[in-house]
Amino acid sequence: MSSAIKSAVDSALKGEPIVATGLRKTFGLGNAEVIALDDVDITLQPGEMTLIKGPSGSGKSTMIAALGGLQAPDAGTVTVDGQDIWSLPQSGIDTFRRQRCGFVFQSVGLFPSLTAHEQVVLPLEYMGFDSKYARRRADDMLAEVGLSKRRNARPAQMSGGENQRVAIARMLAKDPKLIFADEPTSALDSANGQIVAELLHRSAKLHDAMVMCVTHDDRLRGHADRIVELEDGAVKSDSRMSED
Repeated sequence: MSSAIKSAVDSALKGEPIVATGLRKTFGLGNAEVIALDDVDITLQPGEMTLIKGPSGSGKSTMIAALGGLQAPDAGTVTVDGQDIWSLPQSGIDTFRRQRCGFVFQSVGLFPSLTAHEQVVLPLEYMGFDSKYARRRADDMLAEVGLSKRRNARPAQMSGGENQRVAIARMLAKDPKLIFADEPTSALDSANGQIVAELLHRSAKLHDAMVMCVTHDDRLRGHADRIVELEDGAVKSDSRMSED
């Protein structure tokens, strides 16, 4: 691993802030051009859960893609401890994303034939961890999301909320310091939505992780440390929640 890649990965491991400066992203050409991000500056801190809100087409998911190493911006930088991740070679971006970023989406993407326990074990083994550690870590993470008794259940045997919690356990198993969630509660009922929101907030505090959650769901407001509103690809407002 090169020194630049190691620096970026090690910085994320320490829970460093992620700093985006001048992010710009467009789609289409000419009259069909759409500005998804318009010179966005934002700094996200470890230990905090930040909600990114805004109407459809405001640039929320594009921001996740740029900050999480999924899609390069047309301009601007995304830095951790001074290292711009988009200046790394593709192998470095892949390593940074795979080892230090966690993603939670509305579509949980579980394997239908695997048990909850196997869903968590498989990616750990793929990352090179030995089977004994992977199994123990899977047990710990399922316990953290309250699903120890469902370890042998498959997706079709669980509710939507339980499947989303398995996806969160799978994500947390590699101890990511940068967690990105895109509409994680939109398909869930009130009770399960509250459970998932609390798990994400607790991940920020317990694991000293930066949690960025794109959502239309106002139920998550009570779990947020900060709310950023986007409109037409730009930051419209940026406020911290009261600690009272």
